Amino acid sequence: MDHNSLRKLVEGQLLRLEGNAFQDCMDRLGLELYPGDYQPVRAAGPKGDTKNDGYCPKARVFFAAHATRGERIDKTKAKIRGDLEGCLQEHRDVKAWRFLTNDTLLGEVDQFIDNELRPLYRGVTIEVWGIKRLADEISKLKRVQVDRIIDVVTMDDEPAFDVVVLDHMKTGRDLWPILSGCLGWLPHEEPDDCTDEEQDLIDSAVQSFRDWSDISGDIEFSRSSVRDAQRSLTAILEELADKGLALYAGAKDNYPLTEGPSPFLGTVAIFRIARVAPAVPTSG
Repeated sequence: MDHNSLRKLVEGQLLRLEGNAFQDCMDRLGLELYPGDYQPVRAAGPKGDTKNDGYCPKARVFFAAHATRGERIDKTKAKIRGDLEGCLQEHRDVKAWRFLTNDTLLGEVDQFIDNELRPLYRGVTIEVWGIKRLADEISKLKRVQVDRIIDVVTMDDEPAFDVVVLDHMKTGRDLWPILSGCLGWLPHEEPDDCTDEEQDLIDSAVQSFRDWSDISGDIEFSRSSVRDAQRSLTAILEELADKGLALYAGAKDNYPLTEGPSPFLGTVAIFRIARVAPAVPTSG
């Protein structure tokens, strides 16, 4: 699996985590990034966790982990300020403070940190690792480390065989839900008798499908960007149709994307390109 596919897979796993499950995942990340130094912290007694979800006594790096999905901006800003200021009051020699979240923080929150918090605490490196940064940092690690960090479902048996129905994709609107919802792809099928020109067209089309899938999470928030993507996909499908080729596609859920006893499970896209008979004109 390439880096982009793994990153998207990790991102999908992080999105599912809430509350303590997200904090536990971030503890596992800290243990991998700072072996022999990172120490998880949990609330205990009247003082709670002293505004510290985990820290590195040697490196003097402190962490606040908070699942912020769907939270109001003002609440997120108040949480960041409160955790930072509380940490600085309770702990000495804080060199770096990181706020970890499984959300994509809006520009208003980033401006709040840069314009208000960093000028107040210039001696501290203040960072926010949103879901994109977290997924990127995790996917850079060795596969065995990624396996330890991300909570995966253990499969004792081979996945049961089932049938996936492939539908004829006529427009980009038909295809987009499959591309935006998948974490990987099974090898596509194509006719055995393709000419070089047809082969080049098919290879280019499949690569475009994968490219749009890779960036789908980055543009889903913008309806206009999604419409542009769908129009581009429609043009590709029409180009295939002009050559007498049609795309059939579907998705398979809970597919093991990695090997081993605890594989990553995710949705994969299935593409089949087939020849279609030209339309027979009707007589007037």
